[in-house]
Amino acid sequence: MESNSLVPISEAAQRIGITRQRLHKLIANGQIKAVRLGRYHYIEVIELERYVQLPQGKPYVPRTTGSKSVDNSP
Repeated sequence: MESNSLVPISEAAQRIGITRQRLHKLIANGQIKAVRLGRYHYIEVIELERYVQLPQGKPYVPRTTGSKSVDNSP
C-alpha cells in the first residue's frame, strides 16, 4: 500500500474488508480519521493501516465470584 495517499470511502472499506456503512460509523465515532474534501470523505492509507493493527474485540475482564464463599462446609 502507498504510505501517504488518500483513498475514497468505498475503496478504503474494500481494502480493510468492511462495508461503507460500517466505515462511516467508525469515522463518526472517531475511531478512524477522515478528511472531507467537498461532499466526500477520504482516508489516508496510513490511517487504514493503523486501524487494522488495533486489537479487535472487547478487552478481557476476569470474572469475580463476589462475596459468596465457594466452600460450603459447616
